[in-house]
Amino acid sequence: MAGIPQPSYGVLGTELILLFFQLPFGVVVGAVTERFSRCSHSHAKLRNIIINSMIAFASVSFILGHHTRLSWHASGGATPSHDGKSHERISVGMLMSLMTRIFIFVSGTVVGAALQPVGLTGGIATGKSTVSSLLQSPQNNADDENEKEIEFIIIDVDGIAHDILLPNKLANNESVYDRLVSEFGTDILVKDEGQDNDNNASPNIDRRKLGDLVFPDRHKRRKLNSITHPKIIKIMLKRILFEGLNLGRFSKQNPKSKSALRVVCVDIPLLFEGGLPMRMLFGTIIVVACKSTLQLERLHKRNPDLTLEQCRQRIASQIPVEEKARRAHVVIRNDESLKSLKSQVWQVKRQVARRGIIELPWLVIGFGGLLLTQYSIN
Repeated sequence: MAGIPQPSYGVLGTELILLFFQLPFGVVVGAVTERFSRCSHSHAKLRNIIINSMIAFASVSFILGHHTRLSWHASGGATPSHDGKSHERISVGMLMSLMTRIFIFVSGTVVGAALQPVGLTGGIATGKSTVSSLLQSPQNNADDENEKEIEFIIIDVDGIAHDILLPNKLANNESVYDRLVSEFGTDILVKDEGQDNDNNASPNIDRRKLGDLVFPDRHKRRKLNSITHPKIIKIMLKRILFEGLNLGRFSKQNPKSKSALRVVCVDIPLLFEGGLPMRMLFGTIIVVACKSTLQLERLHKRNPDLTLEQCRQRIASQIPVEEKARRAHVVIRNDESLKSLKSQVWQVKRQVARRGIIELPWLVIGFGGLLLTQYSIN
């Protein structure tokens, strides 16, 4: 009697390669599906369900490969059915292997969807910070009791950029304080006037002095960006992944969110200036825009110590806001009253937060279980 065939090293190697590629494959599928599932019209929910179902079935069929048609018995033999055709059963080892593939793939889709945050950007003094605050604020749903609560988690890139300039705020490998002082000199530091009465404390970087130094000089501005941007992006990606996967729910210090819909939004001033890789990171890009004359007026009013020419220099250092608006998925106009702005923000919150009723990972698990059950009992 022939013994049970043992898997060869070639088969094991192939299986390990297949398992290795399930995670990046899942990340890509999750990211693409998340983008396709963004709400854009009245029938978006039905469209999202259809898209998710099609992608889930195609993905499971690809993961299982020929095992959706042939399944192996532990003895390697085939079992004839009533129609005379050969149907082979799945061994325990093969069943575990296929389940592992599906599990790794589903994990990848969760990560891929988490890495598709909303990007909030705009020009300087267009009202982006106001919109960011409105997105975070709870909405009064008295007009519609069935309206689900929407929670926007804001990751403030400006705040990250501020923190990395401080000498003791972040870990040493995330602060750029020493590199900036070495590159631009001690003239960018706050003048020591007995600050905090601590002789051992390093003086902070004066952001105004640093801005006055680099804004008129393109070479210095590029040098500053080459030092700060990699650190900012690294910290930003960490926080996107943390909030996207909602890892804070496992912490006792963070109360569980009661919101039915949760959206991670990155408030990032220089999104378009970061180039194509930065734009590809965001599934939806929201631009806050206003008229150029109003932008200059607001900036000068906000910073009365700046001359009009200095204000123009700061505006000119960024891509024109109307150009950003043309590249955006959603545009919020901040040319009128605060009431009008609030109305626009609430409509955008509802538009961005809507998803299909059934999420892709559950569909993948469902189709995977259905196919494995079907072919293991034949």
